[in-house]
Amino acid sequence: MRTMKKLLSICLIVWVGTAMAQEEEASTKPVFDSTPQAAVDISLAATGESNALALSINRMHPIAFKKRFSVGYGARFTGYFGQNNGYVTAPASVSEGNLLTPQNPDKLDTLWLKNSSVGSLNAAIYLEFKITPKLSAQFNIDAVGFSFGADRFGRFEAESQAASSPSEGASVTPFNLLLTGDYDIGSLNSELSVTYMLTDNLVLRPGVSFMFTEYTTHNPLAFGNDRFRKKSLMPMLALSYRL
Repeated sequence: MRTMKKLLSICLIVWVGTAMAQEEEASTKPVFDSTPQAAVDISLAATGESNALALSINRMHPIAFKKRFSVGYGARFTGYFGQNNGYVTAPASVSEGNLLTPQNPDKLDTLWLKNSSVGSLNAAIYLEFKITPKLSAQFNIDAVGFSFGADRFGRFEAESQAASSPSEGASVTPFNLLLTGDYDIGSLNSELSVTYMLTDNLVLRPGVSFMFTEYTTHNPLAFGNDRFRKKSLMPMLALSYRL
């Protein structure tokens, strides 16, 4: 009888200890929210030569890896301002390059603009992976939309043809479409960042912005091309407020 009581006591102690350990483990294990989350965001990216301010709203949906991985969608307005920018031959059909293919330097001409300003409004795609409940990695990219801005006059240089023009008129390319690399059309913004939750609603987002801005000349130039693109890689800092 005493042996049975001892066994029961030992079992009770083991059960209580196991239950407490499981409770402690559950309380320390990261918990990832599965609820879709909307947010408004403001970001500033700058190098001096290229500068951009972006305002966006997005909605994220946790879908995989125990709700660590989220996909989302949103709308973003980006205002770009540049000084002494060189806009290079844009279409892949002319530059003969893309993500895995180097551009043909003999086909790259430059339109130099002393001042450039482009406003764009695009639908955007968002991807996010949660490292901890407070820390995440995020990538977003514009997909389709439109752009606007004042016409500009700049100096055109065609090195391959030893030709130049002191004043060529150009307008902001009005339509934007993500097609990858040099196949892209128009002005598109993308961001790679780390996100950290300062509070339950406020999120800090340092990272980099990689932005395409594009102008279309009033007349076809060398190789019959009229589209010219500026690629800008800029350090960025952003704040998000979760709704």
